[in-house]
Amino acid sequence: MFTLRDVTFGYIEARPVLKDISLHVEEGQFILLQGPSGSGKSTLLHLLNGLAVPQRGEVLFKDRPLASYDATWLRRRVVYLQQTPVMLDASVRENLLLPFRFRSARGERLPTEDLLQDYLHTFLLGEISLEANARELSVGQKQRLALIRALLLAPEALLLDEPTASLDRESREIVEARAEALNAEQGVTVIMISHTDYVPRLVKPRVLVLEHGTLREVAA
Repeated sequence: MFTLRDVTFGYIEARPVLKDISLHVEEGQFILLQGPSGSGKSTLLHLLNGLAVPQRGEVLFKDRPLASYDATWLRRRVVYLQQTPVMLDASVRENLLLPFRFRSARGERLPTEDLLQDYLHTFLLGEISLEANARELSVGQKQRLALIRALLLAPEALLLDEPTASLDRESREIVEARAEALNAEQGVTVIMISHTDYVPRLVKPRVLVLEHGTLREVAA
């Protein structure tokens, strides 16, 4: 699904964050990306869906250069979920349907009310009305809504940037379990940054460690 060939990237060219990174990610893998703060883990995810462009080397998606894809199309197939959930000052419904309001989604059928309710129940948010203001929810509830919003796009790959770092235990376990189920049951490729001692229960992860700008694989 993804191939990185000798990728180097730095926000200051003379000080690269990533140095000659090469990586091959098979479709349907579940990858845990670990490493100290500032090691470039988020940057690596940005490179995988075109939010950043390498200074040297090449990033491929399905054997085609990332740059050859329409950026909006790509980011609906390779969905990036950041650590801090972003919610508009609007209803839960409007926030969940936001990606379907863009011009790039013209012609797509909106998710039904029943589907939205099913997702809310699955993520233990069934007590929250679709009319509630999403900005007034807890961080854990917002992160679960952000994940639902991502899943409504039916992505082929899900890039999770420490999605549980600020969550309570219940929210953390729900997000982790749903990410695993998405991978195990639907074959979605998942790459998750994790600083915790999280060990997946439903899937056997591939563990990559990023440190000092280089990437290595360790035993799970």
